[in-house]
Amino acid sequence: MIQKGLDGVKICESSICYLDGINGRLYYRGIPVEELAEKSTFEETAYFLWYGELPTKSELEEFKRKMVDYRELPAEALGILYHLPKNLHYIDVLKIFLSIHGSMDGNDEDLREKAIRVASVFPTILAYYYRYSKGKELIRPRKDLSHVENFYYMMFGERNEKIRLLESAFILLMEQDINASTFAALVIASTLSDLYSCIVGALGALKGPLHGGASEKVPPMLEEIGSEDRVEEFVQKCLKEKRKIMGFGHRVYKTYDPRAVFLKRVLQEHFPDSKLFRIASKLEEYIVSNKIKNIYPNVDLYSSVLFEELGFPRNMFTALFATARVVGWTAHVIEYVSDNKLIRPTSEYVGPMDVEYIPIERRDENG
Repeated sequence: MIQKGLDGVKICESSICYLDGINGRLYYRGIPVEELAEKSTFEETAYFLWYGELPTKSELEEFKRKMVDYRELPAEALGILYHLPKNLHYIDVLKIFLSIHGSMDGNDEDLREKAIRVASVFPTILAYYYRYSKGKELIRPRKDLSHVENFYYMMFGERNEKIRLLESAFILLMEQDINASTFAALVIASTLSDLYSCIVGALGALKGPLHGGASEKVPPMLEEIGSEDRVEEFVQKCLKEKRKIMGFGHRVYKTYDPRAVFLKRVLQEHFPDSKLFRIASKLEEYIVSNKIKNIYPNVDLYSSVLFEELGFPRNMFTALFATARVVGWTAHVIEYVSDNKLIRPTSEYVGPMDVEYIPIERRDENG
């Protein structure tokens, strides 16, 4: 039987993530994601996903030192930066630099070590390209700042008291079972290709508007609505035009996305006067209370508002998603190849059979 889109098809066993779409729950190795977003750090949660257990204090300190050491780009890769156009999508920038970085990484180290190396350099790539594209001087990584603090500092040249909110968002976005981009990474990994190729493939999948790319379309949609009193008019127009309402609906969640619930609370506490937040909240209220298509807000609705309030450019939103999700991608690759089998699905042929081959001399060009 054909399962279009592989709905409900299990391709492996995993101990990394449990997603309960009926009840709206998400767990990383048994811990509710909300608890990690509230109490943990980027580095600690990454360690947890990669190694399968929470680190001791000394293990975490050593792990953080490694991430700091891997932040900088090789000089040869950095030299490419100044030859790039200044209007590239940030996902494409990540793909370019990871391809270059991977081709130069001849270290025969284990996959976890390479995963640390890859995740550590994502913020540097984004921050360097951002500043280059804006004609600003590059800001080098700082060794005294955490992963997320350093990223913000390299982007904007200052520290932000609300940086903890970005760290919580990254933890929420780190992992989500076998989604489209994770599956893309696993297909590549199953051929025993290198880790960098797996992540480049995952980035390509994430870029699509039906996956991570949706977050970049939320703020323009909220601006199009314009005000809270125009929400109903906008929704009815979308229904009439059979237009997708960005930031709503999910392939697995049949109720509230727990990540959206968490981020809404964060925004309500820290950015209650945000115009985009107020419109997003009103949009949620109208769609859910009226059971429009029986859809609920997903993580894109409120994460995009948070990214906007923190000052990130909109065409970087999907790449911010990737900066977190690279941890989940690599965790799944590490787990899958430990008991590897080449992923090779098949299709049901529905075309003609025994078609006559007509030599070109006999083919009528006019049909």
